[in-house]
Amino acid sequence: MVNLVLATDSNNLWGLAVTVRSVLEHCSTTCNVYILSVNLTPSEQLDLLDSWKMPNAGTIEFFPLEESKVAPFRTTLFVKSKAAYARLYIDEYLPNLSRCLYLDTDLIVCSDITELYNTDLMGNISGCARDISSFNEIQLARFKDKLGLKNPSLYFNSGVMLIDLDAWRKDKVGLRAIKVGTEKYDFLDGMDQDALNIVLEDKWLNLDGKWNTAKHNASEDFNDGIIHFLGRVKPWHADYDYKFKERFFDILDRTSYMSKRPANLLGMGAIPKKISRLIPTVEMVQGKVRRMFS
Repeated sequence: MVNLVLATDSNNLWGLAVTVRSVLEHCSTTCNVYILSVNLTPSEQLDLLDSWKMPNAGTIEFFPLEESKVAPFRTTLFVKSKAAYARLYIDEYLPNLSRCLYLDTDLIVCSDITELYNTDLMGNISGCARDISSFNEIQLARFKDKLGLKNPSLYFNSGVMLIDLDAWRKDKVGLRAIKVGTEKYDFLDGMDQDALNIVLEDKWLNLDGKWNTAKHNASEDFNDGIIHFLGRVKPWHADYDYKFKERFFDILDRTSYMSKRPANLLGMGAIPKKISRLIPTVEMVQGKVRRMFS
């Protein structure tokens, strides 16, 4: 049995539907799915339930989070949604689970996830793969100087996390990450991922990179592991024109969002989305001003 945990708001429904569907289509055992949700409507939940009607789908539950729980945290132009911060409350909303696999909502799982789920964490709290930014000299300096990481080259991507929830609770990972997320607000360019790297330093197992492969690093015939659509532009955006677009929509067409495609009225659908991604929120502007004069 596999316990999956994901966090979302209504902006990522197609991605969420595809991520879980791709898990179910390859998984050799029962998969329980737990969604930490911010402002999902009942009809959106029903669409997702319909998308995952498969023989190996076990318990599927939605756990609505009050928006106030994620409101204090930082967002950036790279990721405007605060939904991912919901995972910091895993132990609060899922007190009876001992192990789970947390997944972001911009993934395609291409092989049986039970291999990953059964990984021996060797006493670590979590298993993750290194982030592509950990190979970048500029980012390495940020990890060391701003985040205080002793070994900045060991910075993980939090989009795929195998978690020992008993150890997570014992070490108070969620509470500590929430504290870091507010106290180090202005230093967290990587948002909740930065906070988790600080709290879990020296407490995570470095997984085979196949389990979190950035789309541009995956070959066209990639079929063993997980494809991660890293970047601002996702397949469900009108201006996405990159690898695995067809594969994404092939899976989407096996969900309740069959035949849905991004709006592209008069061939101009990408332009409003591009513009909206470049406009900071008031909160972002306030933070930028504060950092300039601090």
